[in-house]
Amino acid sequence: MNDLQKSYESFVVWENGVPRVELRQMLEKENLIDLPLAALSLPYLRTPKEVFLERDAEFEGLTNAEVMNIRLARKAARGDTWAIKDIQDRVLGKPKQQIEKHTISETYDQFLERKEQLADDYIKEMEEANAEVTIEG
Repeated sequence: MNDLQKSYESFVVWENGVPRVELRQMLEKENLIDLPLAALSLPYLRTPKEVFLERDAEFEGLTNAEVMNIRLARKAARGDTWAIKDIQDRVLGKPKQQIEKHTISETYDQFLERKEQLADDYIKEMEEANAEVTIEG
């Protein structure tokens, strides 16, 4: 894609109280897909406060993704159920859903006849059960 085909947006930059219009290239869909991976691959940077308080020194030289995974693993080790489930889903894969499937190979009339036969059989069983109770009583 050449520069003429790329999309640009304009924005205002203020310099010494004077507005100046500038253009910047808009991100294309292909670039947006790569952004999260690029952000995870960046080195982990501590804030000045974390450096001052000497926090997270152990993460020096690691990427953002590595730090995130270490923190997630520590939460799971402390018993955080969400973190445990998240790690299991990543490592073992999400459990497959079981779907029941029933195949019916009869016509609607056949279905009605079968239901009628079941109803007749049930009525006959009930009449026999009532007859036994009447004879014994």
